[in-house]
Amino acid sequence: MAAQTQSNSSNNDLGHSTFLENDVPMQGDGYYNSHSALQAAAMHRALSLFDTISVNTTQKSDKFTVAEYGCAQGANSLLPIEHILKLRHSGDDAETVESHLIFSDRPGNDFNTLVQTIEQAEFLKKPTIFTSMVAKSFYERVVPKNSVDVGFSLATLHHLQQSPAFVSTQNDAERSLELNRQQAHQDLVRFLTLRSQELRRGGTLILSFVSRSSTGTLNYPNLIDSCRQALVQMVMDKKITPEAAGAFSVPTYDRTFEDVQKSLAEIKHLWQMDELFEAEITHPAYEQLQKAQASGADPETTSRSYADTVIDWMMAVIAGYFTKALQIAAPQLDGNARQELLTEWINRTKDVFLQKHRDSKVSCWFIFVKLIRL
Repeated sequence: MAAQTQSNSSNNDLGHSTFLENDVPMQGDGYYNSHSALQAAAMHRALSLFDTISVNTTQKSDKFTVAEYGCAQGANSLLPIEHILKLRHSGDDAETVESHLIFSDRPGNDFNTLVQTIEQAEFLKKPTIFTSMVAKSFYERVVPKNSVDVGFSLATLHHLQQSPAFVSTQNDAERSLELNRQQAHQDLVRFLTLRSQELRRGGTLILSFVSRSSTGTLNYPNLIDSCRQALVQMVMDKKITPEAAGAFSVPTYDRTFEDVQKSLAEIKHLWQMDELFEAEITHPAYEQLQKAQASGADPETTSRSYADTVIDWMMAVIAGYFTKALQIAAPQLDGNARQELLTEWINRTKDVFLQKHRDSKVSCWFIFVKLIRL
């Protein structure tokens, strides 16, 4: 999908900047579902928040509505929803409660796989449970006002609404970071303001998103290094142009604890913060690697399998941005050529990881938030 550049400029003291819309979905055809194990581990860490929500905010005769903001292909949606429904569908009125489940994501999302995922969930086949899907960014209103009892968004809010690109003749990392920080603040305030319109008073909103650890530990630095080195190799080997490599950007920002507190303070009249904490989430493949090594399994096979798993996990999120960079900087390439270059980049990234970062731990810090609508 083509890049859409907006003409607005920032009005801060950081200089002139333009904005590139973040319209890239997760890898489709079920790829993201199959390569989102770290997100699943983060989801499991958040389940205790779902087990403590209040589901008695509606009258017994009312419809109970759950909305997920950023559902992707649904693999990590079902367990939180099952926990919510178990709380709501208990008691004397369990058989008469009607529940509406709303799955929302950007228009480019793989909704076909999402449908298949939902259809396989036996607990959703009750006649009193209804599902619908909304193809909209969660930086817009996605459901009617005052209609949602419980909302959640897991492992999505570090994706910015738009990517602020600092226009300068020099590479200024600090200014770029500050622009991203400002964008992330605006995004979270906007997201929570929109959700405050959609959730009923007393409703619960549960969030998790990639963060910057208060310990200073970096998130998966060896994966990032492998991706970058593979990209440089392809430029040097004239597989892609420097312009294509320069156009590659993943518009995300890892918020600090202080960043989140600042954003929450701005909307404290709308939301009561019930819980806020950070936690390190390790990719489950790392434990599997250690077990395989302890059992005496073939070292080369286990290392290769681990590299494949963690690189495919990252590519499930960022591969679309590589393709978008090619569309911007090399529009003469057709879809097959772009796919061939993407495959080569993935394979080179795996090779670099094996050569320079073999068996290194892949983990990521998350911030978890539970809010109550005032």
